[in-house]
Amino acid sequence: MENTKGKRLTKKDRPNPINEEIIIPDDQVLISVTDPKGIIIEANDIFVQVSGYNEDELIGSSHNIIRHPDMPKIMFKIVWDHIMDKENVMAVVKNLAKDGKYYWVVTDFVTRVDADRNIINYTAYRRPVADKVKQAVIPLYKALCAIEEVAGMDAAERFLNHYFDDRDTNYDDMVEEIIVKNCDKAAVLGFGDNVEGTMKEMSKEKKQSLFNKLFGVK
Repeated sequence: MENTKGKRLTKKDRPNPINEEIIIPDDQVLISVTDPKGIIIEANDIFVQVSGYNEDELIGSSHNIIRHPDMPKIMFKIVWDHIMDKENVMAVVKNLAKDGKYYWVVTDFVTRVDADRNIINYTAYRRPVADKVKQAVIPLYKALCAIEEVAGMDAAERFLNHYFDDRDTNYDDMVEEIIVKNCDKAAVLGFGDNVEGTMKEMSKEKKQSLFNKLFGVK
């Protein structure tokens, strides 16, 4: 599907951010699909509504129009590396709406491939996150943004690698642990108080279904 009515939006069309949050209902899932180059080809109604853009503006435009400047570039590089390798990945993301307001979501990025393992598209499933999840990532994101501003993304990546090494973890385990530890459903799913230990014992297959178990996305 092409954007035939409106112009194709890019990062140059992003609004100036304002310090006002959009609260997303707990039962909503914001879905968008992009082609391999990151151009939006589909968007569900709730994504259109929350983003503030109409469908004609979104379709055919770059997905980075919703990128908030409070998000470190290195986090998107990590996500992009995962999906380019055809690996599902989760991220806690602060997005930017058309009017400059912001909204926080936990996003599950899924790569769709053809029979020859060529990438067809990427789908992002987003759900609102608890304040505890936001507060768990904000200090790290602020530090990474500050490093990027002064020394660039390579420096931020080195900092992040040291951060993981010091904690004997990696990006995927960190995000999964933050989400589970701060999710009210964690106890129901049998994680108990030892979230880190339980996560480390989980198989890759169980981890891949974690988002579905927590948020009901299929």
